[in-house]
Amino acid sequence: MFLSICIDLVSQDSINQFGSIMNQYGIKKIQANLFESFDFPSNKLGNLKRDITNSLDSFDKLRMYQFPLENTFKISYMENRKWKRLSFE
Repeated sequence: MFLSICIDLVSQDSINQFGSIMNQYGIKKIQANLFESFDFPSNKLGNLKRDITNSLDSFDKLRMYQFPLENTFKISYMENRKWKRLSFE
């Protein structure tokens, strides 16, 4: 599964924790606020989201693009530390 994560983090602590999580999952930093993986295992997505949620604060912004997941294009984002998801077929 292709996975792309765009971030806007407000504190250096969040930046450090997020970078550590990306390294643990093998997701590469492409640009200053963009991380990608072309072969991310979909069965690890729940664990990744849990770890991200635990590391960010309520002012951090994140958007995650996933394809294919359940044969659709998904956009997940955090709002008030809760995950929301849009699906496109």
